[in-house]
Amino acid sequence: MATEIPPALRNDLERLRQLEDQLQAVLLRKQQYESELRNVDRALNELNKLPQDSKVYRVVGTFLLLTTRDEAIQDLNQRKELLDLHIQSLVKQENLLRKQISDLEAKVKQALSTSQGGQAQ
Repeated sequence: MATEIPPALRNDLERLRQLEDQLQAVLLRKQQYESELRNVDRALNELNKLPQDSKVYRVVGTFLLLTTRDEAIQDLNQRKELLDLHIQSLVKQENLLRKQISDLEAKVKQALSTSQGGQAQ
């Protein structure tokens, strides 16, 4: 005979689902930033191979703008710093969400085992 899930447990299960959704969103954003960071690193590597007085083009919207090698390197280094900060922030969020999920899973398992134990009597 099926029993109804208590409202508190139902709320915990819904919260668990929300936390897991948030974690997936954080992981996706982190992956996107890491991919962009790899692209920035590759671009910096190539720019550093060029002579100091080289002119390079930078894509801005649908335009190509002429810039110097040093300006391009400076822009990319700033972007790299920003990406690193975003990634660090997302790692902290990821760790916090994983802990919250773990704690809530333990709480739900405890509630389920308690409710099943109560039914057996």
